[in-house]
Amino acid sequence: MPDLQPKNSIIPAMTPLTQILNPTLPADDLIAVSPAWTRAEFNRAVFALSGRLKNGGIQTAALWFDDAAQFACALLAVWHAGAEARLLPNTAAENIAWAAAADVVLTDAAAVFAGGNSDGLKLWRVEENPAMPSETPAGYRIAPTARACLKTSGSSGEAQIVVKTAAQMEAEALALAAAVPFAQQGLHVVGSVSPQHMYGLTFRFALALTLGWTTVRAQTVYPETLLAATAAQDLCVWIASPALLNRLGAGRNWAAVQGKIAGIVSAGGALPQAAADVLAQYAVRPYEIYGSTETGVIASRQDGGLWQPFAQAAVMQQDDGTLAVESPWTQGLWRSADAIETDHLSDGFILLGRQDRVMKFEDKRVSLVQIEHLLLQHEWIADAHCAPHPLRRRPAVWAALSGAGIAALREQGRAAVADTLRRCLAASLDKAVLPRFWRFTDALPRNAQSKIAAADFQTAFTRAQTAPVWTERPSENHHGGVRIFGGRIPLDLTYFGGHFAKFPLVPGVVELQWVRDLAARFEWGRQAVVRVENLKFQQFVRPHDEIVLTLQYDEEKNKAVFKISNGEGASCASGRLVFGVFEAV
Repeated sequence: MPDLQPKNSIIPAMTPLTQILNPTLPADDLIAVSPAWTRAEFNRAVFALSGRLKNGGIQTAALWFDDAAQFACALLAVWHAGAEARLLPNTAAENIAWAAAADVVLTDAAAVFAGGNSDGLKLWRVEENPAMPSETPAGYRIAPTARACLKTSGSSGEAQIVVKTAAQMEAEALALAAAVPFAQQGLHVVGSVSPQHMYGLTFRFALALTLGWTTVRAQTVYPETLLAATAAQDLCVWIASPALLNRLGAGRNWAAVQGKIAGIVSAGGALPQAAADVLAQYAVRPYEIYGSTETGVIASRQDGGLWQPFAQAAVMQQDDGTLAVESPWTQGLWRSADAIETDHLSDGFILLGRQDRVMKFEDKRVSLVQIEHLLLQHEWIADAHCAPHPLRRRPAVWAALSGAGIAALREQGRAAVADTLRRCLAASLDKAVLPRFWRFTDALPRNAQSKIAAADFQTAFTRAQTAPVWTERPSENHHGGVRIFGGRIPLDLTYFGGHFAKFPLVPGVVELQWVRDLAARFEWGRQAVVRVENLKFQQFVRPHDEIVLTLQYDEEKNKAVFKISNGEGASCASGRLVFGVFEAV
């Protein structure tokens, strides 16, 4: 079992979550920064919003916040008012409908709800400096039975509603407060994850309040913003996703945050060992958490070895090899679909991944999670997701290539890259289970919970990429017929084969087709093209190139001048489309 005593000498007092509004706690404590919010101001805002909810007879409130401190204020106010909170995972139409079924929506982003799906929504915001009596309202405690409803991601099936009580959140936060190796005073919490989800809710809300940590309000979704937010504080703890941590690398400005990172928490997916080693070199080794929305935290590790269950979490291996867990923050015994291998000498376990992520071929079993872990050790891979091919029922890999991987694809072609990665896997896996199907991109579309939607994976393997995703850019001469489009050449463009397999480039005829397709978005461009004048190809267009395609229509001459430029402004292709009526021969 892990050492559950904090490693720091300056240990903060722990305040149970249901007593966090106690008026005897230091009034000048900073609950949040950027801008600053003291405990006295924070509590006053909670009580003011609670009173408004009570006076309005509110029984259910939906929450959507970018500001983590305002989120904490709103959730505590809902609980203090005796109402139920619904935490929206995102603002997709189905979740807006879920919010509409609540009595009120509490938010700091009212513009998000301006669409047609939000008709009739009652939107309230948090008043940070409310006008109200200074006396503490009678009864500051949060009821242990207060409820927060979360939605699971639904990435592998139907989304489910999971209910967490204040008592469960309190028990989990107290257990974490006793276990984390950086439970010291004066920390600022910088987070790349939203408190609208279980990971952020546990660490940026419950644990931060329990240990008296100060919340940096904004969510830092990019490495640059994470480092900038850290540099602006004295001493921080990061609550981050593996996807973001894996993108930091040695080339960042680590000097600006030297000595400012007391701890790093990583949860929600696999953190590559190479990424953990980089963080250990420049900051601290990450403290990894294994858990789920349904179970809360289950186990932790900090050395990439066995997962060690928290003292209050009873973990057992079921007959089918999957994990079951029971703790003060679960609703009885929870049986998961995660397969594990136990080590009875250490009470630790190895996580093999979901049982439904184990495939069998020719009497051989392969863990799709293991394939991902092995790939993440290769310098060409920034992110990877492995699942059954939607049509062939064999392992398929959707991989985000690193800068080195993109360079390799440009220099050698995608077949050579896939072959190199297969040979890397062959050192650990039986040949019969090696992936045969590959798709390459520069970033995987993970959702806020770091999951890949099954529909996105299916699209990647069943719909050919024939063009960039075009975005029309502003033009000062729209009335003069000028239209400008930008896009990045996909790494898996379907035309990077045949003659161009070893040196992938976009054939000129394909570039001309893109011009024709974009022109067809406008009435003038739907005319018959009788010829192409002054056609020139000056530069290769290659995988991952950023390109700009400009069209200018001359109504008098009934011609459209086109130009394709690369990211450096150099012309790649140009010419004129001549419209008219085809003459009979």
